[in-house]
Formats: sequence, structure tokens, C-alpha cells
Amino acid sequence: MRCPDCGNEIPNSLSLCTECGAELEETQPTHVPAARRPTAEPPKVKEDPSRGRLRPFLLWGLGLVVLLVLSVGAGAYLGLQRGEQQRIRRLEQEAERHYEAGLTRLDEGSYELAEAEFEYVLQIDPDHTGAEQGLAEARAQLNATPTPTPTTEPGESISDQMFGEASSHYESERWQEAASVLTSLRQLEPDYKPERVEEMLFESRYQAGMALLEEDDFELGIFYLDRAVALRPLDEEASTQRRLAKRYLEALDYWGADWEATIEHFEALHQTAPQYKDVFQRLYQAHVRYARAWESEGEMCPAVDQYDQALRLLDSAEIQEKRAEAAEICRQATPTPVPTIEGSRPVTQTTLPPGFNAGRLAYPVYDTATGGWDVYALFADGRLLQMASGADQPVWMWNGDALGYRDRLSPGIALLPSLDAAPQRLASGAGLAWPTFSPDGQRMAYAARDAGGVWQIYVRPTDGSAEPEVHAAGWGPAWGPTGLLAWTGCEPENGDACGIFIDNPDDDQPATRVSGSMDDVGLSWSPGGNQLAYMSDHTGNWEVYIYNLDGGFQMLTDDPAVDGLPVWSPDGSAIAFVSNRGGAWSIYLMRPGGEDPRQVISLGPNYPNWSQQRLSWAP
Repeated sequence: MRCPDCGNEIPNSLSLCTECGAELEETQPTHVPAARRPTAEPPKVKEDPSRGRLRPFLLWGLGLVVLLVLSVGAGAYLGLQRGEQQRIRRLEQEAERHYEAGLTRLDEGSYELAEAEFEYVLQIDPDHTGAEQGLAEARAQLNATPTPTPTTEPGESISDQMFGEASSHYESERWQEAASVLTSLRQLEPDYKPERVEEMLFESRYQAGMALLEEDDFELGIFYLDRAVALRPLDEEASTQRRLAKRYLEALDYWGADWEATIEHFEALHQTAPQYKDVFQRLYQAHVRYARAWESEGEMCPAVDQYDQALRLLDSAEIQEKRAEAAEICRQATPTPVPTIEGSRPVTQTTLPPGFNAGRLAYPVYDTATGGWDVYALFADGRLLQMASGADQPVWMWNGDALGYRDRLSPGIALLPSLDAAPQRLASGAGLAWPTFSPDGQRMAYAARDAGGVWQIYVRPTDGSAEPEVHAAGWGPAWGPTGLLAWTGCEPENGDACGIFIDNPDDDQPATRVSGSMDDVGLSWSPGGNQLAYMSDHTGNWEVYIYNLDGGFQMLTDDPAVDGLPVWSPDGSAIAFVSNRGGAWSIYLMRPGGEDPRQVISLGPNYPNWSQQRLSWAP
């Protein structure tokens, strides 16, 4: 068949064009880089030259991985960091499926198929947890041919001899050796004392895994526990240790490559298990190294913020000194403006930009003087107010003056009931994000990671009268005026089936997935609730799109710069969005069809991690 994008001839076995990278099952190409773990090295496996062959499906798998890695440049990763991380997650899910298949093949005694599965996993992710050990075991089993030895007693079978050897290892608590011999015995004679062999094999794998985790050999420990759980469920202690080890390794995936993601993962793990291994020290060092990374870029203000975070964990004279040096340069480089004060909120009277003639537009602003975020609102009467400091991700309630936001100073979700009221705490906890309210304001939804590090959508009464309940797996929820709740996520039974989901949380019908990419994010409902604006980078660049609930998609922007975070005006006559056109960040307005884009609010030269933000426009 031929690629619909470039016309290149493609073998029928492939689902991706080797010339242009187009996915044949989707209308837009998605490029996925292989994930790397920079610091944790798995056990090295000596290659056996007699077993260096690749199966046919491994050949196209290798070609796929090479193509995907080459298709993404370092500059694209830095510029579209969040999108790249999401695509890494998709590739990790692919590797995980084949890893599980490899474990199943090992236990079936299908060692050539197991070898093929693990080889494919390592083509996707050379540092995959346990895959190298699985490959080593598959090859060892293929090369092992049990033969009688001179010590074999008359009438004693090879199976008897192997069981005796395994029992000796078992009684001496040489768990890995016992597991290896018992695995070979099951392959040689599956019906030999099956219950006893399975019991000993489970215990050997279990004890080997727990001992290796205790010794901080995470990859091998997880591997043995993964093989144990193939025989029977793990107890609570083993399940907890396996989960913590996997989360620790996931955090290490980002070490040295993405400090913000590193901090997010270690912070979540620290909240769950603060005494686990060196999590506390890792979190502290991540803040310090992130600060130094900012300093190397000449950005002293965000460096100060990271030093402050480190000092909250551990007071250090050296870090205090570094923080003071960065703060002094920050103050000299960025004078702090003195706003006019009206009541308790900074306010500026301004001339309204053309096209802004109704409602209140709330938006986050990055303060280079503090290295933090503040929420501002532009009103149709010309007032520009600072609504909250140390806050971002603003969202107005549908019918009222209240403004919700993510509190970054006291992590959680807060609500400003009115301009002359004090903020209220709605929910507490680091990692809570994207608050959104039902049309009547009685409920709110937000996203947070669960104990396993998976993003979940939670729904709870706004007044806190009941505990939050998990509604679905996903992130970036947006509640619409007709009661529909939208979010981005992946189907639990199929990690590749990702995109925008729409659901009525008040009925018992399942959610409907309406798009095909996990990069379809930044959702905003139209005032009538029949259209959904969003942003996506499945073309390789962030652009603004519209999904019509009656069917059909429309691309609104097409510019080499970044365009995203769309939000509808209250009357539906315009869409505001964020862009770095012209080299600086600003908010732009355009018509609902994408016509006449024009700059209306300047946001400054720095807008770090912009894709995690949100605008909100209310009457």
C-alpha cells in the first residue's frame, strides 16, 4: 500500500510510513522518542553471537524505533516538552505490553518467543526495567540442555536430579539459583510434582525479588516479582515494595533530562513514602540542580524559587548563600513594579484592546522577579486586577463571580468567592491541577495522580461535604455549560486509544472518545456547549483546533510559532489564545473561524511550562 501523505510504498505489515512518519491509522503523524533513564543502569548482559538473529516482526519494530527517534530533534523536545513526555508515555506502554508478553512466554517455556519479545522491548527502550534480565534468562534456558551426570543414581531420572538440585538451593536460600533450576524443570517435565514445584518456584521468585529490592537492585527485583505474580498474587508488602520501586525508577527516568518532571515524580513519591530509600535526598538535589540549570541560562529569578523549595526541605548554609546571590542578581535585572492598590488587590486602569468588549478574562502571568505565577483578570470596564499571587490555572464559575485556581504556595485548589472576599481552601495536596466547576457550581472536578502515579479525574462537592470520587483516568478536565465533562486520557483496556473524552457524569453511560491523540489538551467549551476548542501538536507544532459535537474538526491556527490554551469569549464571537509569535509571549484574539488574529495582552519573554496553564473568560 502507499502512504496517503507522501505516496511512499509501504509493506502491509507496517502501520507507519518509513519515509515521512505518518501513522496509517490516523490522519496526523505522531512522532515518539524512545525514553531513556540517565542514571540507573540495568544489569549488563553478555551477547551470545550464536543467538543474534532478529525475527521478522523485530526487524520492522527496530525500523520503527529508529525512525521515531530520528524524527524528533532536540530542539523540538525542549520546545514542546510536555507533548514529548506524553508521547514517551505511549511508547513506554507499548514496551510494557511486550514485556508482559515476554514474561508469559518464559513461564510457558516458549523461550524463543520470550527472547523475541524482550529483544523488541529493548529496541524500544534500552533501559527497560527487567527486560535485559528477561532476555538473559530466555537465552540461558535456550542454551541449557539437561543431561545425566555421573552422580545420577540408578533409576534416578533427570527430573529427580534437577529437583534435588533445586531443593538444595531452596533450603540454602539461594533463591535465584533455585528459581532457575525449577524453571528448567518445568520446561523439561511440566507434570513433575507440579504443585510442589510451583510452590517452590513462586517462593524462590518472591524471596529473590524482595531481597534484590532491599539491596536497591530495582530492575532485577521487579523482574523476579513480576515473574512471581505470574504464578499467584503477591501479598500486600510485596505489592507495595514493587509499586514503590517502579515509581522510583519512573522518577529516575527524568533525572538530568527534565528537572520539572523529576521534581513532580519524586515529590509525589515523597508524599506517599517519605522514608523510602533516598527519595528525600533526591527531591532536595533535584531542586538544587534545577536552580543551577536556571542559573546557567541566566535566569536568576526562577533559580531563587528552586533554592527556596530546596531550603524548605533542608536548611543549608551553602544553598542559603547561593540563593542570596541569585536573588540579588534577580532584583537588579528585574525591577519590581509598584502597583496602585485598591482595597487589597493590585489594580490598573487600562485601555481595552480592540475586540475585547465583554466579560472577564483571567490568565496566569509568570513573574520573573519571584520566579512564580500570579493570576490576573482583565475586565470589560478597563480594570486589570491581580486576583491571586502564587497561583495559576484560573477558572471562573459558570454563573457567578467566583474564581477558582491552583494554589502553588499552599499546594491545592482555592476559590475567590468575590473581589472583596478572602480566598477559601477547596482541596489540599501537591499535584492537584485543572480545577473546573459544574454549571450550577455545586461540584468541582480536578486531576491528580493516584498512588501509582496515574492521572485520575476526581469529582467532589464544592463545599467539601463529601470525599472526592474517581470519575475516570485522565487529566485537564473541563466542565461545560450543558453539564458535559471533557478531559484528555487513554482507555484503560487499550493504552493506545487516547484522546479527548466527553461524558455526562450524571448518567450511567460510558464516556465517548472523540479524538485520537493524547496531545489533544487545553480544552475549553463554547458558551452554547456544542463546540470544544483545544490545542494539539500532532502535526509537530502546537495549533488551536475546534471539535463540533455534531461531528467534524477544524484547525484554526497555522503558524510556525506556538499557539495554544484557547478559550471562548462569553458571547462566542471570539477565541483568545496564547502564542509566542514575534519572539515574546502574548494573548491573542481571533474570530471563531480562526480569522483576524491580533495581539491583545503581552505576557513577557518567559512563560515556562506554558502548556500546563489555562485561560478562563466569563460574562
